[in-house]
Amino acid sequence: MHRNDLVEGDSVQQLQADFSDPRCAQPVDFAEHGAPNQVVNILEERGFAVVTMAEPGPPDAKLTALAQTLRLGDPYIPALYRYAETQDYSASFSDIRSDTKDQHPGFSTTAGQAWHVDGLLDAIGDIRTTVLYCVRAAHRGGETLLFNSLAAFAELRERDSAAAEALLSPRALNRRSTLPAIDMSNTGPVFSVDEAGTLATRYTDNDTCTWNFSAGPPGGLRRALAFFRKASDNPRYRLAVRLAAGEALIFRNDRLSHGRRPYEDSPGARRHLIRALYAEAPSCRPSRLSARH
Repeated sequence: MHRNDLVEGDSVQQLQADFSDPRCAQPVDFAEHGAPNQVVNILEERGFAVVTMAEPGPPDAKLTALAQTLRLGDPYIPALYRYAETQDYSASFSDIRSDTKDQHPGFSTTAGQAWHVDGLLDAIGDIRTTVLYCVRAAHRGGETLLFNSLAAFAELRERDSAAAEALLSPRALNRRSTLPAIDMSNTGPVFSVDEAGTLATRYTDNDTCTWNFSAGPPGGLRRALAFFRKASDNPRYRLAVRLAAGEALIFRNDRLSHGRRPYEDSPGARRHLIRALYAEAPSCRPSRLSARH
């Protein structure tokens, strides 16, 4: 059976993406005519797109204009940052750069990051889009790693349906905050399939995770995790993207898992990315929220 026969819905194109194709990371000049439509099409095909935003102006203004053009709506504040103890991280646009005075385990460190999706406490699929805008690249390293976990799930479903079924269990994966200020967690499936057959991912494999190996068919979740750890090294499913200043990476947080390579800063010139999250998927049509009014 072909993997496209297993999934319907609007995520099906991404199942055939080959991240080893060097054209995958070629940037689109967002100022060119027709660029928004091109970006939306690329996102449907691959789950991510790189765009060049070379026009002058502050990064926040560029991100706001990008979101308006792609009908993303207002930035989404993750559930983890809606508490009084974490309000320092509740800005619409988050600065990601090394800061020895800050204790955030991802934003303020030069260490690498293992596979995850944004929105530790949020339900699967709530955060559909992540945008990373590069103000300044690292001296060395710092590439964003992308993993086509949807396509890996489709392959697993062909090979071992019981293991794939375990990943759909609502008890499969618990993620717990590693911020010193707050002890909160969220349990849910690793993947979901909606009524239209559209897949969503929450695949994460880092220090926030506790896997419930009793969920699903016996032994299924262990086999699934072993499969994914191997698949995440497959060049067909894995890609490293190094952004240059003025470039942005747009990706479907509900369809890809991501990570980061460790990096080194130049003296007086720290790597600086700005992150924005959105509940909407990029579109050239009115958003779901706009269509209701």
